[in-house]
Amino acid sequence: MKFSADLDETDLALVTALQTAPRASWALVGRALGISPVTAARRWERLAEARLAWVTAYGGGFIARHHVEAFVEVDCVPSRLSSVVAGLVEQPQVASVEHTSGQQDLLLTVLVSDLAALSRLLTDVIGRLDGVLATRSQIVTELLTEGSRWDLRALDRHQRQVMLDSRDDPAAQEPDPTPAPEDIPLMLALGHDGRLGYQELAQRTGMSESTARRRTSRLLRTGVLVPRCEIAHSRSNYPVFVTYRMNVPSAALARVGSALSGVPAVRMCASISSAHNLVVNGWVRSVPDSRRLEEYLVERFPEITLVDRSLTLANFKRMGWILDDEGRAVRPVPIDLWRAPASV
Repeated sequence: MKFSADLDETDLALVTALQTAPRASWALVGRALGISPVTAARRWERLAEARLAWVTAYGGGFIARHHVEAFVEVDCVPSRLSSVVAGLVEQPQVASVEHTSGQQDLLLTVLVSDLAALSRLLTDVIGRLDGVLATRSQIVTELLTEGSRWDLRALDRHQRQVMLDSRDDPAAQEPDPTPAPEDIPLMLALGHDGRLGYQELAQRTGMSESTARRRTSRLLRTGVLVPRCEIAHSRSNYPVFVTYRMNVPSAALARVGSALSGVPAVRMCASISSAHNLVVNGWVRSVPDSRRLEEYLVERFPEITLVDRSLTLANFKRMGWILDDEGRAVRPVPIDLWRAPASV
């Protein structure tokens, strides 16, 4: 059975395996899928060369604890939207850029060092782009789940367990891990290619290979760095993105948010400081499925008051990667929240 013109069942299983363990060896991937390591590597090479799948990496939980993540709505002059997007995608603090239905024209995910940096980004960079009419920002107070934990669900239970068994034991994590200044070049290099080997990481950063291995292993083990396998959404089974904005009573927010994060269609769930206090993003098969997902969520979680919903019309950048009209990878602009916002 073919799922699309470009990806067959084995391709989708391969991507799912790497969504489960993005830096797994080809030997492990091959064992999970029942193919040889060489076949697994060649299939990945074909997908990567076609820009249909890629692995990136970005900062993890320390951002919410010590820095700022925000969703920014941008209103634009319609005729200037393309030029506004061209300026936004080059900003290393702007992780994602979506053209959406609804009240806003663009929806951004931004990662910055602190609230003052967010202010500078909004006023000195985004606000100065020709064609921007207004911005509205919502600060993330807790990221309950995000895209690195979502997958295409193309593995059976045994295959998935093989991949899960390769991951580090979370019990080995530090209580409040953060990156050292020496780690930042590694994080940016892995934003370009989340599967870079230690020898190449050493060459790119000027570290010894043993130092690159030790530091990278610690970043991954503690969740300071989050690797993520992406797919061109237009070639997957889930080409439609929907975003719901909700209100949940404060006393129920943690419970509902945690439960929402376990819904298979939910890719991102975050509590925010805004007129509404919860944002949920889902990937679904069709536009009608976005309504069915909404009905399911409202029925399962009666505490939810749905405030607004929007569909993504075009995804120009996703977690540090510029995309083309079909959602294929064009090139990376790795997320760098430590850099001061500056106009393009």
